[in-house]
Amino acid sequence: MAWTRLGGEDAAWLHMEDAANPMVVSGIVDLAARLPMTALTERVAQRLASIARFRERVVEPPLGLGPPHWEPDPRFDVREHLEHAELEAPDDATLQAFIGKAVSRLLDRSRPLWHITAIDRPGAGTTLFFRVHHAIADGFALLSALLSLCDEGPSVASALPLSVKASHGLRRYAAAARRIVVLPPDPKTSLKGALGNDKRVAWSAPLALPLVKHVAHREGATVNDVLVAVVAGALRRELRRRGDDVMAVRAMVPVNLRVRTSSAELGNRFGLVILELPVGIADGRERVAAVHARMGALKTTREPVVTFAILRLMGWAPRAAESLGVAFFGKKASLVLTNVPGPRERLHMTGVAVTRVLFWVPQSGRMGLGISIFSYADEITVGVMADALLVRTPERLAADVNAEFADLAAGPSASPAVLGHPS
Repeated sequence: MAWTRLGGEDAAWLHMEDAANPMVVSGIVDLAARLPMTALTERVAQRLASIARFRERVVEPPLGLGPPHWEPDPRFDVREHLEHAELEAPDDATLQAFIGKAVSRLLDRSRPLWHITAIDRPGAGTTLFFRVHHAIADGFALLSALLSLCDEGPSVASALPLSVKASHGLRRYAAAARRIVVLPPDPKTSLKGALGNDKRVAWSAPLALPLVKHVAHREGATVNDVLVAVVAGALRRELRRRGDDVMAVRAMVPVNLRVRTSSAELGNRFGLVILELPVGIADGRERVAAVHARMGALKTTREPVVTFAILRLMGWAPRAAESLGVAFFGKKASLVLTNVPGPRERLHMTGVAVTRVLFWVPQSGRMGLGISIFSYADEITVGVMADALLVRTPERLAADVNAEFADLAAGPSASPAVLGHPS
């Protein structure tokens, strides 16, 4: 039976997983009408299951000696990866509770590491809930693979708004490695602590992309600067409610290292930068300026390349050494923060309109909070996934995102025409 060895970076994400922290990328696609299971099964078999990795399972070597590998699942049946569920109520709170229970569970490692649930809600359309293990691919590649299920076969943006400029010479790499090593642990706040087996999810109301662009232009910043500053403001509110008085908390921010992204290029090809979020700044406009300056400094760093190399080495290292590496990274930050630009055009699946797309990233390094920013069809949604022991009400944090942006957008020179865009 043919098999393929996992790359070190893929093995690292596989071995990072434990019962309290499934290393699974999750997401939902809302459809305007109900999608029959027969149509979904046929589309998944034709598009997603035609990709070899989605028909393969992970096999660990005997006694854990050597790297794991992919091999075709001899019992593969696409129907075993599809499930149907009916909710009793159509509201988002009921959907969030259902998803929260599902994301807390590990995927079955005896099968290919993915699952799709078609969730029907009374008086509403179907919500497709995806779970794909991080070992298969990172969120950038998975987005392209999963949206290949749509009729249009969309072209998905392949890089974060934060990109790295090419540079040469060992000095820059050495400087980046040194910064990571000497950086002290992130301040102890209520966002850090022991994890449990109960995860919870929430999402913001959509933000109008034209309005976000208007605010960014007004502030002399980028769209990403504005969104990160708004998230920092929401975290400020959460921390102050809990009595945490800190000037900054750090986020691990993934940076795509691919030149292009396609469903044929799976695996993990991203590095990490450690971004200090200015939660100590009360004024939203000042917070945008601070984020803009910090993001500008990170654009020349080689941290993403250095961290990618470290992740690859961790995947090849003995498990004890790998665990030390995970703990080392986990102490440097309090959350994972990612921003992935999705398709600008409206999509359809078997002729049914896609009304909303959002996702959640897993929290590596024993962190208990992940915040994911995603844009689709001129709207931006912020997803929150949290360990219930650390953040019991992620919906409140998601609502704070909308409140922070409303305060920022209401600043000087707001355009009535743009403010009138539905948000």
